[in-house]
Order: sequence, then structure tokens, then C-alpha cells
Amino acid sequence: MAEPELSLKSLRLAALPEFDPPPQLWARIEAAHRRRRQRRRLVQWGAGMAAVLALAAIVTWLPSTPTAPAAANPLAQLQRQSHELEQRYAGLEAAAAALDGETELSAAELALQRAYDRGASAEELLPLWQQRNEVLSGLIAVAADGAQLTRI
Repeated sequence: MAEPELSLKSLRLAALPEFDPPPQLWARIEAAHRRRRQRRRLVQWGAGMAAVLALAAIVTWLPSTPTAPAAANPLAQLQRQSHELEQRYAGLEAAAAALDGETELSAAELALQRAYDRGASAEELLPLWQQRNEVLSGLIAVAADGAQLTRI
């Protein structure tokens, strides 16, 4: 049955008159095709820009994690001060460094390490950092004066 239908369709198509389109028809088809491509590009570009703007808006509206200022955190202040003192002490010519002071520094650092190892709270760590900073300040003062530290 498919063959007779196919042959009838081909006969009907063969019976159609020849059609010669006007010469300007291809120019109009090409212009329409160009307009569709341009419109498609414009829509894609606009959709991309809308997505970027939406992402930027979401990022700005998302709640950021609150960061406590370093000035409000006394432990962070002491750690930063200790780091600065350590750098100053390392920069000094400490050839004649006081052995007793460095022993005290080692003891303070050992106490700090033990406190961190057992998970000490900030209240426990504050005096240890203060002690370390005092020892470092004393070592800097001794090294800067060229004097020797003497303990009685």
C-alpha cells in the first residue's frame, strides 16, 4: 500500500507547474536569515549578561561570615605583637644573647605548646602569650643595650 500512495504523490508533484522564483527572493531570504542570527546573538548575549548580573546580585546579598576585628580579639593582638617582637629580636645582632633569657623564652614557648596541645581556652592562653611577649621584650632590651641579663 505504501507504493501506490508514493507513486500517487510523485504523480501529483510531477503535475505541478514549474516555478521560477523572482531573483530578489534569495536576497530577501538571506537578509531574513542574517536578521535571525543577529537577533539570536543579541538574545544570547543579553541572557549571559542577565546571568552575570543575577550572580553578582546573589553574591552581594548573601550574608558574609562576620569577621571579628583584630582589635576586639586580645589573643590575636598578643599573637601579632609576639610575631613583631620575634622579628625585631631576630633582626638584632644577638651574638651575646643572654642565655637565661632564651631559656625563659623556651620555657614560655613550651608552656604555650602544651596549652595548645591540650586544647586550652583563650583565657588560659592570654597569660602565656603575655609572658612570651615580656620575655621577648626583655631580650630585645638586653640585646639593644649590649648588656647581659643576670638573674639572682
